[in-house]
Amino acid sequence: MPEEIHQSAAFLPIKKISFEPGKSQYLNHQSLVSGMLHQYYKLPLELGNILGKKEIKKCSLKDSIAHHLHLMLTTSFGELMSDEQFGNKLWEEDFDNVSYRSRQKEKIILSVGRTIAKFEKRLEKVKIEMYVHQEESPSGTADPRMKRKLEFVITAVISATNEPITYRDGFFISPLAYN
Repeated sequence: MPEEIHQSAAFLPIKKISFEPGKSQYLNHQSLVSGMLHQYYKLPLELGNILGKKEIKKCSLKDSIAHHLHLMLTTSFGELMSDEQFGNKLWEEDFDNVSYRSRQKEKIILSVGRTIAKFEKRLEKVKIEMYVHQEESPSGTADPRMKRKLEFVITAVISATNEPITYRDGFFISPLAYN
């Protein structure tokens, strides 16, 4: 059974690794491919620790991948100034048009798949499932509200370790809210 991961960590590889006190060695990308030596920073970054040259919290490869997938799902095309191709078509869709739903779902899954293939090279054999449903949301009043919710399940294999990974994420889209 693959381990389930939810968003929590950054795709920020650390290229400098210390093997002995006072000595550091820079490793090239090829030596980090196994993923065993690769380390990632945990988000949110604590700027006080960075400026104070203190230890920055690290996270696992799976947590890093999970956060990167979350960013891909929640970013629209053009939102990331350094690469306008990062993101997906989800944010261009009108979810009020019920008759359009199956084609809409196919377009979104295809868009997310292309983004993962282009920007998350640590994964292979990616499968994306998307579910749209209504859910009652507690509003704090006597009249609960119905909201439309999108849920994503992304299963894949981590290339470096051949381990399965399952990532689940969901958010309300009317009105938009993260779950």
